[in-house]
Amino acid sequence: MATKTKLKSEIESLKNTIKWFKKQIEPNDCGWMYTTIDGIKHRIKVLNKQLKAHTTGKLYKEKHWSEYL
Repeated sequence: MATKTKLKSEIESLKNTIKWFKKQIEPNDCGWMYTTIDGIKHRIKVLNKQLKAHTTGKLYKEKHWSEYL
């Protein structure tokens, strides 16, 4: 399991990546960027759950992608 510091650092990095992508969006042909941003937001949610579990001392098991369907 990653440390709290690593998790916080990764979350911050992903938030910065979202900010960068949002600045790159143009009126046309950028639908894939919205999809990428949504994927990054999902990853941030997963990392926040890991961070919360780490803080409370609970075990966190990440779901397989097929469990979200």
